[in-house]
Amino acid sequence: MSFLQKPFLILAALWSYFVSLFSSSPRAIQLPPDDVEKAPSSCNEPFNLSAYDFDEKTGAFPNQPLERLTGIYSVYEEILDDAMDRRLSLGEDESEEAVAQRQTGEEWRQKVRMIEVLDFTPIKNERRLLQRSHHVLAFLVHFYVHSTPKSSPEIVIPKSLSRPLVDVSRWLGIAPVLTYADTVLWNWSLRGSGESFSSANMVFRTLFNASTDADVDETEFYRCCAWIELRGLDSTKIIAKILDLLDKQHCDKATLHSQLTQQFQDLSVAVQDFTHILLSVRARCQPEAFYSSIRPWYRGDDPADGRRWVYEGIQDMSSLPLSGPSAGQTTTLHALDALLGVEHGEDSKEFMEKMLEYMPKEQRMMLMHLRAQAPRLRKIMEESPEVRAAYREVLKVMTDFRTEHVKVAVRYVVSPKKTAQLVCPFSGAQASSQRQCPGKSRGTGGNELSKLLKASRDATKKSAQWAS
Repeated sequence: MSFLQKPFLILAALWSYFVSLFSSSPRAIQLPPDDVEKAPSSCNEPFNLSAYDFDEKTGAFPNQPLERLTGIYSVYEEILDDAMDRRLSLGEDESEEAVAQRQTGEEWRQKVRMIEVLDFTPIKNERRLLQRSHHVLAFLVHFYVHSTPKSSPEIVIPKSLSRPLVDVSRWLGIAPVLTYADTVLWNWSLRGSGESFSSANMVFRTLFNASTDADVDETEFYRCCAWIELRGLDSTKIIAKILDLLDKQHCDKATLHSQLTQQFQDLSVAVQDFTHILLSVRARCQPEAFYSSIRPWYRGDDPADGRRWVYEGIQDMSSLPLSGPSAGQTTTLHALDALLGVEHGEDSKEFMEKMLEYMPKEQRMMLMHLRAQAPRLRKIMEESPEVRAAYREVLKVMTDFRTEHVKVAVRYVVSPKKTAQLVCPFSGAQASSQRQCPGKSRGTGGNELSKLLKASRDATKKSAQWAS
């Protein structure tokens, strides 16, 4: 019997709920918490992936699928299932089919508003349950917001969702909104109990487009992200080997340089694979489906969207990061940037730093560790033309990857935006005929897309030029 089912914990949760009815409004929440801002004590210690919640076989994915919430918290699982069963339509969609779904959408949102505000304190030290809680609550928030027709300049997210999501997020050290971790890392199970752990064998359990024409497109989009993530585990392991070599002071320089060169060559192969995997999305997820049926659900509290989010019961929302999920929230490329000393300029640095708030705090701490090692690596590269050439090749293939990323973004966001038939994120309007949408194309994390991606590519290219 799990601890969630123990009577005394249920009574404790219920007691906290009744106390909350008569207490003052909850204090303002700030993310990330103070302990995340401090550099980890391990920065000068040997690099250990497990210290950053990285599993040797599954990487940033939990080593087992996250279990559903049980006990008093199962109500959130049930209402999430109901959202997918009802096939909720986007509130911006004015198609005949979507308008016909308006009533069922309002009925579902009414059920959300009727949920009691539950206290998640009894599970605050259970990381995997907190991750599942964040996943469920964040998906519910985005279902609630984006299924609501735009009829006012703000959308109030009921306290039955907002208060537990903010609490859970504070304990995890992650943004109180849907993140990359929710959509990919914490959203999988395997096709069968005997299946090996791989992206090909993953089933993505929570979809905005379940049982619709875009069901497969959304699934395959997540699968592509998972595939890069798992190949990224290989690159992160190589990074760990590089750091281990840096710690071997007893090695003679010739041996050290030779071994570092080999690791950088292996790293180049891994990064080249990122590009091949990225390009495979073209056969898996259609641009029109991504732009019109998937991407709109991801949008966070973006001023360009024309509607402000209000978390009921939270006094000060000014410090809450609420941009929504983005591929910029995976540690895979951040880790490479950190170790290799890629210095992003003004156009991309702010966004890259902002994305750290949407990562699990352990992954942020890992990146801080890697950043602290970059000067040591540069010193060795200054000593060895051989190491420097291998390092330069890694940056070259990273530049190639980011160049292809720009092209994919044009295909999936910029081009469909020009002829959007369903949702224009800036006008909030739906058109049965093709129309031009005003404004600049923005990524799912709220960034100005093309400008950002090109800036990241150029920063990588500049670092390669330094190595020359």
